[in-house]
Amino acid sequence: MPDTATSRYVPIACSLHDRLESWAVHRTPVEVVWRDGETERVLEAVISDVFARDGADWVVLEGEPTIRADRLVRVGGVAMNESC
Repeated sequence: MPDTATSRYVPIACSLHDRLESWAVHRTPVEVVWRDGETERVLEAVISDVFARDGADWVVLEGEPTIRADRLVRVGGVAMNESC
């Protein structure tokens, strides 16, 4: 289920978005670190989809939560701190 927080979305860099899509296409298991409120969560998962809805990009983890892309901290060892 998508994150329902009302904070303003900050677009991630296009190069990072492309990388997320590549992991999804190749079904590569990656370590995903994201912010869930004040907590950082860590999970080894397969990204099954990356999509846009309501002005935000979302990352679907197979069998796990859907995460708003600007909540990602690090995926596959790559820092997700760049924005467009």
